Amino acid sequence: MTDGLLENIIQLEKRIQTEAASEQSRAGEWQERELAVLQNSFTETQAAEEERCRQILAEKKSGLLREGAALEAASTAWCQRLSSLDDATLRDVLKRHLAAILPGGDHDHPHGQS
Repeated sequence: MTDGLLENIIQLEKRIQTEAASEQSRAGEWQERELAVLQNSFTETQAAEEERCRQILAEKKSGLLREGAALEAASTAWCQRLSSLDDATLRDVLKRHLAAILPGGDHDHPHGQS
């Protein structure tokens, strides 16, 4: 009876080893399937995020181009207004600015000299 029991134990151990190897194989296959699913999901998410970033960048660029064009138009209009000023007006403006910048006040000749 001891030999029969030992033989049963050996067969049971072999069956457990076979089932363990089979389970490891199934677990490996499951891991590979799950990894493939995750990689596909990552690739799709990455592509969607890259497209979203491209759209945001295009919108920002378009907005900045519009803003730049508006600033250019405003500065062109300002320059045209300045260029159309007559000489007398320009001299008056220049005198006011020079009086504010230069020391000695608003008179042309310091120390009362004419």
